[in-house]
Amino acid sequence: MFDILFPSASSIAVITLLSLACGILLSLAKVLLKVEKDPRIDKIVESLPGANCGACGFPGCVGYATHIVEKGAAINLCPVGSSDSAQKISQIMGIEADVMAKRIARVHCQGGINETKIRFMYDGPHSCTAAQLVMGGFKVCEFGCLGLGDCVRACPFNAIHLDKRGLPLVDAEKCTGCGNCVEACPRNIISLLDENIDVYMMCRNKQKAPVMKLGCSVGCTACRRCEKVCREEVFKDNPNVDTAIKVVDFLAVIDYELCINCGRCAEVCPQNVIDFKKVMVIKRETN
Repeated sequence: MFDILFPSASSIAVITLLSLACGILLSLAKVLLKVEKDPRIDKIVESLPGANCGACGFPGCVGYATHIVEKGAAINLCPVGSSDSAQKISQIMGIEADVMAKRIARVHCQGGINETKIRFMYDGPHSCTAAQLVMGGFKVCEFGCLGLGDCVRACPFNAIHLDKRGLPLVDAEKCTGCGNCVEACPRNIISLLDENIDVYMMCRNKQKAPVMKLGCSVGCTACRRCEKVCREEVFKDNPNVDTAIKVVDFLAVIDYELCINCGRCAEVCPQNVIDFKKVMVIKRETN
């Protein structure tokens, strides 16, 4: 017991020598096993916006830069930095930049507070995801926006907020196309579209019109007027294309590989469920 409480000088010396030896070995291992960091990684990180939003598919800007240098990841995956970052990275890596078009979040629902009906009073957490877990959501329409702002809270750029109708409103100038709002929405009513696309659907409901109208007054009724005008007017002289918009499962679906962005479908839609930026501007100016 005495030796344990009061170790001898020789024991202390042995322990000290062992500690010193371990320290020397660790120092040598650190030097010998050190992996030199490619200087291009830091240069690429400096070329990125530093948002660390993960929209590129990698864990932050450092993770993305590391994968570009070490794994050959594409240099145009950062939607925040867009073409500017891609051009800078191309110079660092010595490869040609294939710049992607800027993408903007689009909301595929126009069923706000006054246009939709409620199944029951929800008194849980102020979250769309939480509300969706309670009997599939408190709205009659099981496809529409719940309006509790998960997308707003997910946006790191303050590019989306809820309007007076309780619907997400995207600021195209601030939106970077990071996709965080898309991931946050439990009902998948937000998608990313190229900024040069002016026409898109504002409904996700795939129910027959009589059923759809029980919960929403502004959804797609599958009347096929959009399909007809596209076929008979837009592509009437093109034997290779039938139509760029078709009703599938009682919902009009736009094929952007064929769509020429003319907006005729939006003009004939009786429900105004197809948004067309140019037409909307004209209508506002007329009014």
